[in-house]
Amino acid sequence: MENNDGLRCERKFLVGDLSVDELEDVILHHPAIFRPIFSERFVNNIYFDSLEFMSYHQSIEGLDQRKKVRVRWYGDLSGPIKNPVLETKKKWGNVGKKETRPLSSFEFEDFFSEAEILDLNKKVPLNENLKKDLYFLEAKLINRYNRKYFLSANGCYRITLDFNIHFYPVRPFPSAFFKNTTCEPYSVLELKYKHINDNEAQKITSHLPFRLAKSSKYVSGVYKLYFFSS
Repeated sequence: MENNDGLRCERKFLVGDLSVDELEDVILHHPAIFRPIFSERFVNNIYFDSLEFMSYHQSIEGLDQRKKVRVRWYGDLSGPIKNPVLETKKKWGNVGKKETRPLSSFEFEDFFSEAEILDLNKKVPLNENLKKDLYFLEAKLINRYNRKYFLSANGCYRITLDFNIHFYPVRPFPSAFFKNTTCEPYSVLELKYKHINDNEAQKITSHLPFRLAKSSKYVSGVYKLYFFSS
């Protein structure tokens, strides 16, 4: 594992039997006194993987060391995209670290190809490790969801609530892939905190009446778009 600077933990819960309002009510009545910290917004991601879906298989096989690469932005899914970032997420078990690089703004239309997505990589100065990562990767899927944000009273624990989760395939040639979508029937509640606060996290999760899950939006999307129908 790398040094402990910036290491954080994540605990995820999949909830399919409560509405978003009911989930928010559970969060707001938590004894840790969670309160909203940002306005609700749309989160958009382009996920990259190898030709053989190495990141996907690392996750479903439960490997201790895993890595995902994505481009993320907020707001509209298509049109002028402002302030996108390139993110590399590395995980060792339940502990992870995220490296972020700003990208130049770009235009994202309904008809878009994998080649145009990969061209985004040329618009940002990357260190050698990231260049090496991206050289063997290709865009696999786009996902989009609504997100609400909450922070505990002591400022140590953050909850994100994701819902209306959609997935879109990325094709080698220009296509209207925004019209080819699949939607998740559940919401994802995620508890996030610095690794140094892990000892107290069990007290937080004990008041969340949901089952812990090893969930990944990328894995779920790849399975539904590429493997479920095969």
